[in-house]
Amino acid sequence: MTAAVSLGCFSPKKICSILAVISFNFFALHCISEALINFGGVSERFYQDFFDAINLDEEFNLTAIYSGLLLCVSSFLLKQIALSCRGGDIRGWMLLSKVFLFLAFDEVFQVHELFVISDLRQYVHPSLASIWVIPYGILFALFALKFIPFFLRLRRRVAVFALIAGGVYVTGAIVFEALNSWLVRTDQISRSGFYYELISGFEELFEMLGVIIFLYALLLELRSRFVRLEYNFTVK
Repeated sequence: MTAAVSLGCFSPKKICSILAVISFNFFALHCISEALINFGGVSERFYQDFFDAINLDEEFNLTAIYSGLLLCVSSFLLKQIALSCRGGDIRGWMLLSKVFLFLAFDEVFQVHELFVISDLRQYVHPSLASIWVIPYGILFALFALKFIPFFLRLRRRVAVFALIAGGVYVTGAIVFEALNSWLVRTDQISRSGFYYELISGFEELFEMLGVIIFLYALLLELRSRFVRLEYNFTVK
């Protein structure tokens, strides 16, 4: 016996709008919970499970899994575009698919934190105290040099959204991270205080919005190739 499950028909704009609303709701819950802890005298221990689940600065919780799923879907769509290609472009799309799959794993399990070596902090600027922003920043610059010409060859609308997505994502992942590091290292805010968590919230929000904008660009590209997109799940 086979049952087909239909998810309905949604436009790229509708899909990404829903994802953006979910992201803003996570951000709002994160900020409210941190305000209750830091200014409202609410015991974090009493609400520990809930606060841990929605904390945008934690690993392997509800928000991290959501962000990871966004990146996984991006990886999947990139692979679908690659499979529809003919010629040399297939390698570029497949490489991007693998990069996003790694980013999804990193987002959930915080692999980049392995680069945080405390002994090196005394040798770098306070904004680079997280350390991982250095190798990741270099890798981003190299990939940008490789893929900006690649995206510029696409239809203008897709290329513009892809480049905006990259800018928004990097603003969250590196710029806000560097800002937090600088403020903590110069003793302007506390590592366990509200303002640190607020900036961390903006960091994750920008990352999620960057991925969502990129998803929109990918959906536009797929729609230009296939006119109509449908994915059905079959349960046997």
